[in-house]
Amino acid sequence: SRRPAGGGWRADVDECALGLDDCHPDAICQNTLKLYKCMCKVGYTGEGKKCEDVDECDNDFNGGCVHECFNIPGNYRCTCYDGFMLAHDGHNCLDTDECMFNNGGCQHVCVNTVGSYECRCKEGFFLSDNQHTCIHRSEGMSCMNKDHGCAHICRETPKGGVACECRPGFELSKNQRSCILTCNHGNGGCQHTCDDADNGPICGCHPKYIMHVDGKICLEREDASLEISEGNTTSGADVDKRVKRRLLMETCAVNNGGCDRTCKDTSTGVHCSCPVGFTLQFDGKTCKGEFCTCGHQMLPFAMIRGHSKSEKSLLG
Repeated sequence: SRRPAGGGWRADVDECALGLDDCHPDAICQNTLKLYKCMCKVGYTGEGKKCEDVDECDNDFNGGCVHECFNIPGNYRCTCYDGFMLAHDGHNCLDTDECMFNNGGCQHVCVNTVGSYECRCKEGFFLSDNQHTCIHRSEGMSCMNKDHGCAHICRETPKGGVACECRPGFELSKNQRSCILTCNHGNGGCQHTCDDADNGPICGCHPKYIMHVDGKICLEREDASLEISEGNTTSGADVDKRVKRRLLMETCAVNNGGCDRTCKDTSTGVHCSCPVGFTLQFDGKTCKGEFCTCGHQMLPFAMIRGHSKSEKSLLG
């Protein structure tokens, strides 16, 4: 800052560089012609000489996190429940396919589910207490009968007969045979939120997402960037149209969206694309190679024509 010295002005004094300012430790000091000014850093609020941390998780959108939001000084962090992994956007949570790694630890068959997985045994075997290995039981035991009726675990009782049990995260139903999934197991198979009900979990989505037709997976809304506020009103008819349109959409989380190669979720559905040397067919999903014999080499037409893009798509 420049200050008067006698009849004139003396050289500028940078209070910020000299540490002569009284800005808060979580503020930025900016030198000016007259003096200096303090501004709180991003993630803090205040007038600069006093700054307080902003709790980004303390709002109706949970900081944008679909599972859990943790506030940290000047920022926040999203985390996912067990069985899910954080998406590249740092907010959404995607199912982890446990069966892809060492067959999920299952001795026989591993079946992936949203938020979890389960082991199954081949015919003539039963799942052991550790829920991973399979035990062969001899003929004549009551639990070996296919009509024992237990949905998950069958045990012989000391007095004869069978007693049914359920795997962790499930509850035995009133008929003492069936097992009802709860939100304690793989988030109830829900990608975002889960609420327990008498007939099993009811899935829900973060406000910026909408439910897929499977009732478990959540898709990003077309208006995801639009904040919901008291001043923003939308007619019920428009909302119903958007909901019906989104419910009919596919998602890359299911069978790669039907794409032959690369699949990307967009606001209008899945977007399939192909690598260099392949052309996306008119079905919008299949990739077909384009090659020609040039000398003694098989080269993609895309290389010959001088294309620089790594992928080609009919959808732009």
